[in-house]
Amino acid sequence: MKHYKFSTREFGVSDTGIHLLRSNFNYSTINFKDITSLEIGRGRLIRNWLFVFIFGLSLIAFSIYYAIGLIGVFNDQSIKRIYIEELMVPFLPALLGGFCIHSASRKGVVMKIQHNGKKSSFPLEDIIKNNQYEDLVDYLVNTVKVYSKMKLISDHKKLVHID
Repeated sequence: MKHYKFSTREFGVSDTGIHLLRSNFNYSTINFKDITSLEIGRGRLIRNWLFVFIFGLSLIAFSIYYAIGLIGVFNDQSIKRIYIEELMVPFLPALLGGFCIHSASRKGVVMKIQHNGKKSSFPLEDIIKNNQYEDLVDYLVNTVKVYSKMKLISDHKKLVHID
């Protein structure tokens, strides 16, 4: 494992470029000379947020549908026994659906990079927690040579939403 000047769970920054990490091992590198645009702003913290949001809504819809059917079971006099598993079925998907909706709606500080025709987005929560945000911005300003397409703000609390 290499030593990076700045690192999170998803990426590390060294003198040669931005290294994409899985379990702290480099699986791909974006060289600084290949970066065509770099922007730091507020955005979604997870990829495929729309899919996660729709999945959460569908789980909650299933829970509501099943709970309405379960109310009918309680009102039916011919049913003498209801198992606990039937009562748990609407709660577990509702909890998972709520978690999915919460995760999909989270926003934070992200770094968006365009390189070689690709777009990548990385959350900067770990950098901000370690009080390295200003150092990262200074390093990127001095290292990445795309000044015309670089949008960096030194105070992460003043960032605006980016698409």
